[in-house]
Amino acid sequence: MTTDTLGPFSGLACIQFRIELGEPERNLGCIAGVLATAGDLTGTLVVLPEMWSSGFAYGRLEAMAEATPTMLAGLTELARRHRCILAGSMPEKAGSGAEGRFYNTLYVTGADGVLGTYRKQQIFAFGGEGEDFVPGFEPYPVATPLGLLGCLVCYDLRFPDLARTQCQQGADLLICPAQWPLVRIGHWRTLLQARAIENQTFLVACNGCGIVDGMELGGGSAIIDPQGTILAEAGSGAGPQLVLARPDWRLREEYRSRFRSFAVAAYPFRDERKILPTATGCLGLLRKRKELGQRLVCRGISGQPGAEELQALEDARRFGDFLLVVLPSGAGGDDDCRIYAALGCVDAVCRLTGWSEADLAQLRELTGSARVVRRHGETD
Repeated sequence: MTTDTLGPFSGLACIQFRIELGEPERNLGCIAGVLATAGDLTGTLVVLPEMWSSGFAYGRLEAMAEATPTMLAGLTELARRHRCILAGSMPEKAGSGAEGRFYNTLYVTGADGVLGTYRKQQIFAFGGEGEDFVPGFEPYPVATPLGLLGCLVCYDLRFPDLARTQCQQGADLLICPAQWPLVRIGHWRTLLQARAIENQTFLVACNGCGIVDGMELGGGSAIIDPQGTILAEAGSGAGPQLVLARPDWRLREEYRSRFRSFAVAAYPFRDERKILPTATGCLGLLRKRKELGQRLVCRGISGQPGAEELQALEDARRFGDFLLVVLPSGAGGDDDCRIYAALGCVDAVCRLTGWSEADLAQLRELTGSARVVRRHGETD
């Protein structure tokens, strides 16, 4: 492959290794050792595994998060020494409203310190992460002196819109630190190639390896080109491995010159179809969504939205998978329903005209709402 890159980074790399659970200094030392033997990494982006400093050291996450600034200082020194950029996730203590819980935060670090962050959007609740971690929001690319990074962290890989929206915002490539288990390693490779192909871009993915806290990680860290070709790939062994490729950025531009499918963003919906005119239709849709395993959120509204109400709707939608806005019987008109239906955070709108007490009881049962209608100024 040519070394004439004509693009943001002269090299793309990842360091795959077995994370020592709850041992930040040892894990940082492992990374330093690999970099010391890597040769010239000037202008190279180096991706590390998810939670590389500590692993998911449940019960000790407070101490691990307190060590994060020290680890970032260590990465800054390594980035300065090797003239590269390093990216990997570590625990970050969450702020007000989420006391005792953490973000899984991907830090991008250069010679002058942290360049930007991305918080894992999709927490893997099936694996128990939801007990200690909260999701981030605002999935924007991270700017570096060499280019924009579209970021994913592990489970985020299964949600294609996260990659697509960042590429539509101008991300030059995608990165994905992970702790992906060996039992689903086939999905890992398929999804990596799909995200690269869908977005016609390079992708750098770094997985953990070996047995960590009783789970065997699958390795398979890889660098993939815009057509899904694997340029370099690690095995599944537990020893540290540097995976490195010199991308030919002309390949991406030549491929995108034919068509740019990832950039297409025409709006394909009619928002007025979110308006549910009958109790039967509304309850039927809610049952179907709940059968799918979605978390339903119901919020009552008394009139047209103000700034405070708009913020409350956004906040409510972040903690559910489907947001129903309910207007009380006689409140507002068709225009009010249409305004709420046009909001991106709202999934459905209904007015309670013609609803029976039995219908209201079903609504409360489906959404877990003690109250159906919330007036401005009241608390839920």
